Order: sequence, then structure tokens, then C-alpha cells
Amino acid sequence: MKALLPAALLALAAAGCAPTRIEDRLVSCPQLSLPADVADLTRHLPGAPPDLSTLVLDVRVSAVDGDCRRGRRDESVETAIGLRMQVDRGPAATGRAAQIPWFIAVLDGDRILQRQTFVLPVAFAPNTTRAEVATQRVPISFPVRQGRRVQELRVLVGLQLSPEELEVNRRRGPR
Repeated sequence: MKALLPAALLALAAAGCAPTRIEDRLVSCPQLSLPADVADLTRHLPGAPPDLSTLVLDVRVSAVDGDCRRGRRDESVETAIGLRMQVDRGPAATGRAAQIPWFIAVLDGDRILQRQTFVLPVAFAPNTTRAEVATQRVPISFPVRQGRRVQELRVLVGLQLSPEELEVNRRRGPR
């Protein structure tokens, strides 16, 4: 079951990028990916052993929303990408608000062409510990040029993690 989660998220991402107009179906779009090691964020009290009593926040990306369409005068490909998340407030949380850092990066092979980091504020309703939230979609424009194919570019999305949080995810594996 755990091994199916990254595949399911990529399928959701691909479905979220499905064009709606017939002329957009002919547009080549950049590849969209959500690596499993940046799809979860678990935070505990600093310096405390990681157990349920020290859990402050647990976040899971549940879907990637996006679209891809032909730009004006066929000189670009336009995308708009966002994330949907399930956010759980742990017993060690001191308030009913959280800040969820996330990012979008455009890559050409292994080279980062553009990277943006965002923060999604989350407010938990009284007497609740879970919130289903969505980011605003971020528009990205890819110029169409001779000798460059847009589908060779990759758009990478995920949660912005500290090196320690990333290592925890890699040790734990996909959830």
C-alpha cells in the first residue's frame, strides 16, 4: 500500500494537469512531479524525542492541482500549479495556527532554472485537530523557442523541509 502512494499522487498530478479545451490537448506540457521524500512533513518539539506526545504538526500532500494551456499568440505554454494538503495538529502544538512551507521548482535536467518558496497559513477551527487546505495556484509561463521542447522541462513541487526533516522522510519511506 505504501509503495502505491507516490504512483497515486503522480496519477493525480497528471489528472490535475489535463487540459480542458480541445486546442490545449495538442500542447506539450512540462513534466510534473511530487517526490515522495518531500510529500510529508512531521515536526516535533525541538530537542524532544520524536513520539506522539512531542508531535507539533503532521502534513501530507494529498494532491497536486494544475493545468496546462497554450499561451497568447502560441508564444508560450501557461501552467498554474497548487497543492492540496491534510494538516494535523499534534498534542504538543501550542496554538491553532500553523505555517506550511512549500515550493515549486522548474528544472532542465538536473539544473534548477527557477525556484519559488511559499508559506501557506493554516488555521484550525476550535476543537479540531485536522484541516484540509489548498494553496493558491501559482502561474508559470514557459516561452516556446526553437530548439527547446517544453516537455523536456520538469516542474517539481513539494513541502519545504529542513535537512533533518528530509532525512526522517527518507529513512521512513513513503506513507
